[in-house]
Amino acid sequence: MRNVTKKVIIYSLVGMMQIGLAGSIGASITEASSRGDRQHEQDNRHWQEQQRHKQEMKRHDKENDRDWNERQWREKQQHERYYKQDNERRYRHELEMQRHEREMQRREYEQWQDWNDRQWRENQQHEQMVRQIEADIIMMFLNS
Repeated sequence: MRNVTKKVIIYSLVGMMQIGLAGSIGASITEASSRGDRQHEQDNRHWQEQQRHKQEMKRHDKENDRDWNERQWREKQQHERYYKQDNERRYRHELEMQRHEREMQRREYEQWQDWNDRQWRENQQHEQMVRQIEADIIMMFLNS
């Protein structure tokens, strides 16, 4: 009887450990996939912009030299504006990530409860800033 009880307890603990590990692995995979989705969306937007730009740079049938040169000039301006806005967004995002990293660290004089409260507020502010940057991206594409 003791042998069976020991085995049940051991297998139960092993099962709980596996569930706990599976839960943490699942959370890690979910978080990694959300980051990957953002990168995939960004890559997709860049690819679409490149395709649009290539199509616009081609000469149309029955288009004279003057009209073609003028259209190319406008397209180059728009294309440069797209990349300038994208670089600005990346720069803002990088600054926000650096600021967030600094704010999340515990200060020497800070009590644990104060630090936890500050972390919570910082996470709220960080999420709001990232959402604002993403909203700016959407507006950038709508205005293009």
